[in-house]
Amino acid sequence: MNLRRVWVICVLLAGCLGSGSAASLRPVLDKILDGPVLRGGVSGAILCRMSDGKVLYERNADLRLLPASNRKLFTAAAALELLGGKYQIRTDLLAEAKPDANGVIDGSLYLRGGGDGLLSPEDLDVMAAALVRAGVKSVTGKVIGDGSRFADGPYGFGWEWDDFSDEEFPQISGLEVNEGVLGVHLVAGAAVGDPVSATLVPPTEYVPVVVQARTGAKDTSLTCAVTRPWKENSFLVKGVLPLGGTLDVKVPVDSPPLLAATLLRAALVKAGIAVRGPAAVGPTPATAVVLATHSSLPLSQYLAKMNKPSDNLLAESLIRLLATPGTYEAGHARETPFFAGLGVGTKSIDLVDGCGVGRRNFVTARAVSQLLLGMHRRADWKVYYDSLPIMGVDGTLKNRMKGTAAAGNVHAKTGTLSQARALSGYFTGRSGRLYVFSLLMNNFPGKAKTAGDVQDAFLKRVLSRL
Repeated sequence: MNLRRVWVICVLLAGCLGSGSAASLRPVLDKILDGPVLRGGVSGAILCRMSDGKVLYERNADLRLLPASNRKLFTAAAALELLGGKYQIRTDLLAEAKPDANGVIDGSLYLRGGGDGLLSPEDLDVMAAALVRAGVKSVTGKVIGDGSRFADGPYGFGWEWDDFSDEEFPQISGLEVNEGVLGVHLVAGAAVGDPVSATLVPPTEYVPVVVQARTGAKDTSLTCAVTRPWKENSFLVKGVLPLGGTLDVKVPVDSPPLLAATLLRAALVKAGIAVRGPAAVGPTPATAVVLATHSSLPLSQYLAKMNKPSDNLLAESLIRLLATPGTYEAGHARETPFFAGLGVGTKSIDLVDGCGVGRRNFVTARAVSQLLLGMHRRADWKVYYDSLPIMGVDGTLKNRMKGTAAAGNVHAKTGTLSQARALSGYFTGRSGRLYVFSLLMNNFPGKAKTAGDVQDAFLKRVLSRL
């Protein structure tokens, strides 16, 4: 047998083995998805080879399902296309006039938000220090927070009101500091029956804290919780905190621009600048002059801050930054043609917010795979890929599938709502080939973790075959 014939036989054999491996996946993967954990629910799934887009497995791939935070895959892609990886968000500190020779600003200061969801109290300290270096000694007017960069809000379409005390659901505004939340540090009293003490982090008088919680015996169940009553700007602490216990929670505030103005005013006073007026909210005059500016991380790094922990506020901010005016509808109108250009079947999806919290978002597993395949063709795909959580390493996948072939390999976006669990992304097979997958699970009867276990089993089996 000549060498050429041997080579041909080897190539054909390799092809048969690869084809057989893919074909044998169907009964195995069907059995995993048909397990009792998901019985009564519905799953959409797809597995594609990156090199040619070939579908190796699909199940209900054209069924419209809740994506939960898999929506952020679309938001991140659109932001890269329409804003660019070098894009930075500006927050400006302005005044009606420059300080006079005595260091007096006659009038108000304005903190004009540009939509940076990562602006921190420390950034405000830096701005205050910049005014001190510029010789500012006093302000005769107010400190005004301007969140008008975003013209809608404060919540996404279809968000549920009973989530609004959860740190993952802050109000959406063009001006946010500390992601629109305040920390609450709770400490049990010295004896059973004593009131629980509460301290705000960072310290501020912006939100009154009403404490009704009491200290329980050491073996008492922890029921202590902090909520913000509907349409009120106060925190209510109720329940029981066992003796010797502590608890740290974060709660969204009402009016993030007013919180930002309040924290900035405190930073100015702490830096030695006298401020006569109170904190307030309002628009910045067109004639105001810029005294200091803070620039966010470039988008190439900002995306990881959104995708890895699955940050809802950052997603909602980015979608509004895609257009003027800064509304969800305007941003969504700009992103949709881009998705179509990538090869996504946009008629099969319906997106109503930027982060996936709304239960009226619908996508198909095929549409998600089309997005992931299309992004791989772009020059900035590595930025997109690196922004995703890595299985067993970081973000929302940090504690999953450690010590398996998926760890350090699978880059994927999670998604979790009640009775909805999603996982979509990329992995490299044993052959060195890259693959795309999407798993969307809805209406299952069990807990989200058990659905996640099914996803892990699916990936474990696929990684053992490809």
